[in-house]
Amino acid sequence: MIFFIFIFSLLLAVCLELLSVQEDLRPLRIDFHADMDLVEPGEIITLKYTIRNESFLPVLYVSLGLHFDDCFTVCEDKEWIEKHVTSNSFGTIVDHRLYLFPHTKFTGKIRVALNKRGYYDLGRCYVEKSDLLGLFPAVSSFDIGEHVICTAKKADLKMPDSFGGLMGQTSVRRFIHDDPTLLMGYRDYTGREPMKQISWVQTAKNDKMTVKVYDHTADQNITLVVNLQTENRAAFEHCLSVTRSVCEELEKRKIPYSIYSNGELFELREGLGGSHLRPMLKRIGIAGTACYISFESLVERCLENRLGSDSYIVITPSVGETEKPVLKRLQNFSDAGLLVYSGEVSGV
Repeated sequence: MIFFIFIFSLLLAVCLELLSVQEDLRPLRIDFHADMDLVEPGEIITLKYTIRNESFLPVLYVSLGLHFDDCFTVCEDKEWIEKHVTSNSFGTIVDHRLYLFPHTKFTGKIRVALNKRGYYDLGRCYVEKSDLLGLFPAVSSFDIGEHVICTAKKADLKMPDSFGGLMGQTSVRRFIHDDPTLLMGYRDYTGREPMKQISWVQTAKNDKMTVKVYDHTADQNITLVVNLQTENRAAFEHCLSVTRSVCEELEKRKIPYSIYSNGELFELREGLGGSHLRPMLKRIGIAGTACYISFESLVERCLENRLGSDSYIVITPSVGETEKPVLKRLQNFSDAGLLVYSGEVSGV
């Protein structure tokens, strides 16, 4: 009787072993999700991962390894890092070992941060699964599939309190004939208004003399002119940091703005709000050092698209003899002075 029980147990173990032996990881399903896709240097990203055993057999050994390059820093406590993290010349490896019963799952998370600007894949995953007896392990690797953009860090700068403004703070240029787009409404004629201000159509409708009322103030349009023409990488990165800080300050003050650049920031039409700022932060994060036109051509493009009361903020790597004439020309068309940021903040 004992012999038959032994034989039956042996056959059962062999059958279960044969069923559990697979050359791939089909019983396992692994999903990843990052809580953010746009961060700044040092900001913590939480990467969640879920491992599901979709088989009717237990998986007694699973090793999950996450490989991050040297731009990532693991932001966990010291005890957790000592247990799960190893570092080498290729980057950082986070290893987690576990077992899974049939139709169960394990959910974990790891917090990481990026230390410099750029576009990143969130590492690569290495998975090892063993059979029932641990004789024939299966190993596979694949990209995590989550991406994140790290924008430039903030620059330490201050903007003048009086720069830019809301409706009514800026006088528009006056001409011989009034601009019909500035028409606010109508009021009764008092005898002091010039004849050209009388609205004969409204006078006929109301059967009394009526004059037009114009608003000769307008909101100030802010245009950021970002010059990225430089071979100095530190100056290039500083320009991107300043651009981010200026955009966020204008957002804070509720001042609409547009952006013109001769580099990979390209152009952004006038706007305000998260849907306006977020695309620019992403462009700042992925921008390369390519420069497509000169600073002088960039300024000419800005002037061609100039509105009635533009004010300019110029961000440039340096202010040398080449840039000064271009800045002077731009200043002549600015309604509220010219604000220039280079290595240090200065007004022109």
